[in-house]
Amino acid sequence: MFDSPIAPCPVCGQMVLLDQTKAECAREHHCTRKVACPLREYFTGIDFSIKQPKEDFRDTGY
Repeated sequence: MFDSPIAPCPVCGQMVLLDQTKAECAREHHCTRKVACPLREYFTGIDFSIKQPKEDFRDTGY
């Protein structure tokens, strides 16, 4: 069994999952872009809405 990393957020006052993107967390906890996220460097999620660097290598055999 795998437990997602979590941390208490001093801004929203709730426990947040760190295996998501900062944008996903902000949407879930209703944070605006003006809020300086104290946990921003701890999020490990991948934003699939943008092109990922590995996609550039897909057709080259890597």
